[in-house]
Amino acid sequence: MLLEQSGTQDERKKYRRAAEIILLKTLHLDPENAGARALLQSVRASAPEQSREDVPFIVTPTRTGSPQKDVKRKFRLKLPFMLIAMLAAGGGILRIAYSHRLNPNALAAPAAQKARPRESDFRPALSLTPQPVPVSSPVSSNVPTPATNPVPVPTPARQVLVVRAPAPPPIAISTAVGKLAVSSPIPAEIYAGDRYIGSTPTTLELPAGRQTLEYRHGDLRTAVNHEIRSDETATLTITFSVTLQINAKPWAQVFLDGAQRRPLGQTPLSDISVPIGGVLVFENPNFPAKSHRITEKDTAIQVNFP
Repeated sequence: MLLEQSGTQDERKKYRRAAEIILLKTLHLDPENAGARALLQSVRASAPEQSREDVPFIVTPTRTGSPQKDVKRKFRLKLPFMLIAMLAAGGGILRIAYSHRLNPNALAAPAAQKARPRESDFRPALSLTPQPVPVSSPVSSNVPTPATNPVPVPTPARQVLVVRAPAPPPIAISTAVGKLAVSSPIPAEIYAGDRYIGSTPTTLELPAGRQTLEYRHGDLRTAVNHEIRSDETATLTITFSVTLQINAKPWAQVFLDGAQRRPLGQTPLSDISVPIGGVLVFENPNFPAKSHRITEKDTAIQVNFP
């Protein structure tokens, strides 16, 4: 457009030289630009008398590499710095996460500070204290105006709500104890659960209330519930029972001796449960009476008269 509008020879030469420089720079940056190449040929064809020496611009030889290769080369040069920056950022994130995990209160402190109300939030926006208003009296009035003193209005004090939780009721701990005197015809070990607490005969001090104790003699076991009363002594005789086959020749009436003599029947007797340590008495009117003390090894008893 400048070439077409130029009038004098100097103007056409000046604008032609400027246009050729612009087109040469364009081809230097983009050698494949067909439009710039066509315009350059048109400019040069419009001035065949102008030699190449008139153009002060010298085009440097273009690089043989393509722009894509230049971009890749620049990317390869920047790649180490990008990796270093990424590693530094990742290390900083890991360090922050590790410090937050070691000190979980670090995250809660800023949130608590934000959530904590400020004292200025509770201050009234407007002052409640009234200000005295000056009253101007006319000059012609001779009546003095009484002075008015402002009445102070007390500022409401900030109220603090205190919630007191009721104290938990005290736990009642029983300290009352009682005693249990235990005896048995044969020695027996006494256990409270799996804890050994003594052997018969003995007197135990136990907490008041219902207590369950287990008595052991060899392979024999028996559990008994006791009602322990405060400041009282209970007595108990523990017995272990065995089942016997009892017989006598020619025959006999069998009794279990004790404070109260208990008849068992006339021989032969089968599957009779009797306590270990007890005494069996055999009586036949034709012979003197005989007795036998029961042990844990007895399974059958045979008595012969005379």
